[in-house]
Amino acid sequence: MTAAANWVANGASLEDCHSNLFSLAELTGIKWRRYNFGGHGDCGPIISAPAQDDPILLSFIRCLQANLLCVWRRDVKPDCKELWIFWWGDEPNLVGVIHHELQVVEEGLWENGLSYECRTLLFKAIHNLLERCLMDKNFVRIGKWFVRPYEKDEKPVNKSEHLSCAFTFFLHGESNVCTSVEIAQHQPIYLINEEHIHMAQSSPAPFQDNCLQSKRRAISI
Repeated sequence: MTAAANWVANGASLEDCHSNLFSLAELTGIKWRRYNFGGHGDCGPIISAPAQDDPILLSFIRCLQANLLCVWRRDVKPDCKELWIFWWGDEPNLVGVIHHELQVVEEGLWENGLSYECRTLLFKAIHNLLERCLMDKNFVRIGKWFVRPYEKDEKPVNKSEHLSCAFTFFLHGESNVCTSVEIAQHQPIYLINEEHIHMAQSSPAPFQDNCLQSKRRAISI
C-alpha cells in the first residue's frame, strides 16, 4: 500500500487517529458459576465480619490471587452475599480456592443465554481485574476514577504522567465486550505521610484537606 493510499478525502491519515474505545473480550463460550453460603443460617457471617472470617470474601480474595475473573455482591436478603466466577474453556482448578462452606446455586453457559444481571456482574468482574492491574502500577481509586499520586517531593510539572482514567463497559453487537476510557486531569494527589499529620496537628486553623479512602489513603493538598 502506498503512502497516498493511507490518506482519505479530508486529508486525515489513519495513523493520526486515536480512539478511547477498546474491545476486551468475546462472550462466545463463556461459562459462569454462582456460590452462596451453604452453612447454617444460609447467609454466613454478618456483613461486618473480617474478610478472613467470611467464606464469600475469603474465596473472592483467593480467586483474585488465582487470576480468576470474579465478583461478589450482597444478595437481596440482609447481610447475605454471593460469589460469581467466570471463565472460558476448561473449568479452572478451584481446589483450595472456594471455601468448603460455599455451595453452587447456579451454573450457566453462553449457549443458554446471558441475562442482563449476569452481564452486569461480568462487567464488574472485568472492572475488578482492571483495578487490580492499575493498583499494581501505583494508582489509587477515588470513586470511579483511577489516579496516580505524586511522590512526596515531586512537583506537578509533567501532568501527562498523572492523568486520571475511568472505564465504562458496554456490549457491541451480540457478544463483544468493549470499554470506553474517559481521561481527565485532577488536582495533584499525595499519599498521606507523617509530615501531613504533623501539619494538621500544628495548624491553628482547621486543616483544609480532602482525605480519600482507597487501597491506600491519599490526600489532596
